[in-house]
Amino acid sequence: MNARQLVQRLEANLQAELGAKNREIETLARQEAAIAARDVEALASASAELAEILQRGTERAAARSAILAELGRALGLPAPVRLGALADALDERGAVLHARRAELRERCAVAMKAGRRVAALVRMHAGIVDETLGRFLAPDPSGAPLGCGSLVDAEA
Repeated sequence: MNARQLVQRLEANLQAELGAKNREIETLARQEAAIAARDVEALASASAELAEILQRGTERAAARSAILAELGRALGLPAPVRLGALADALDERGAVLHARRAELRERCAVAMKAGRRVAALVRMHAGIVDETLGRFLAPDPSGAPLGCGSLVDAEA
């Protein structure tokens, strides 16, 4: 495969990654809304979708690494090849890669912020439940703190 074809594959991979990152952000927003609305089904659905998005992201990252390595060899760049260095080595196509890289970094920052917000909500809810249970349940005689196997589902 020649360098031009590899650049096209890299651009397609980056475009797919941007689309996936946008879906991830939307899914995190749905998770946050489900937590706020106490909608267990919506939360489970969004969580399953997020897991799938993240799994596919791993696959895209592996493909991107292979493309970067092959393109780096084709252009005579030292390994490991990074996207910024590769974009610098290319002419007008490099400008497109720089733009995609900047856009992807911005979307990653948004996704990280949303993920942290969802994680904080989950921790807050867990803390409230733990504190509530601690007020109403006697301590476990074994000394195990709540949440470490001392509470059994009464419906089981």
